Amino acid sequence: MTLKVSFDHLEVHVQNILKYSNFLLKIFEGGETKIINDNGTSMFKSPEGLFIEIKKKISLEESINVGFCQPCLRRTNAKYFIEHQLNLDIIEKSKNEMGNIYFFKDHENIIWHIKDYLDRDANTNW
Repeated sequence: MTLKVSFDHLEVHVQNILKYSNFLLKIFEGGETKIINDNGTSMFKSPEGLFIEIKKKISLEESINVGFCQPCLRRTNAKYFIEHQLNLDIIEKSKNEMGNIYFFKDHENIIWHIKDYLDRDANTNW
C-alpha cells in the first residue's frame, strides 16, 4: 500500500525573528511572512511555496534547535510509520486542531516531526 507523503515546512531557530524574516524576503526575492502564534513565531512562504517556520532560539549553548532544523512532513499513520517502519522512538508528541504531531530523532541525532494528517493546516495553507 502506497501512502501519500508531503513535505510541510522547515524550521529555523534564530535570535531575531523579524530580522530573519526580512533576510528570507531578500534572499528569495519576495514571499510572504505572517506571525502564527503569540510568542512571535512566524511562517515564511517563498514565492514558489516553500514554508519556513521562524522560531526564537531558546539556548545559545545547545547546538540542537539552532539554525535550520526539525524538518516536518505530513502523512497518515505517522506514529506507526515512525515506530514500525523507521524503528525509531517518538521523543515528543504535540497536537493542533488537525491532529497529532510526532517528534523523533534520526540516526544522525536530527529531530524530525511528522503531522498525522495530509491536508495543510492553517500555518501552511495560505
